[in-house]
Amino acid sequence: MDALTDRERQLLDDIERRLRRDSPGLDRLLGRRPAPLRRMTHRPRVLAAVAALLAVLTGAGALYAGAGAPQAPLAAAGAGGSAVLLALVFRRLMAVRPG
Repeated sequence: MDALTDRERQLLDDIERRLRRDSPGLDRLLGRRPAPLRRMTHRPRVLAAVAALLAVLTGAGALYAGAGAPQAPLAAAGAGGSAVLLALVFRRLMAVRPG
């Protein structure tokens, strides 16, 4: 980032002062360390492992339901739920920027 001019620094200070005055809880929110679950969602390896597990659960549930087992509707519902969660994990994984 290039060095800021005095005018730009003054404008940024004014914005920061206004934000701190309008929402005093912002400092507490920004100063707090994120929860472990929130930190894990920013790590591609963890998300890839979760995606692999959900893919296995989806496939196993679909195969079990397709085999005509006694609990086929429950297995199909589990496979559908796992597929939805897998799509959400893939969406989050695509949003993670490595580095």
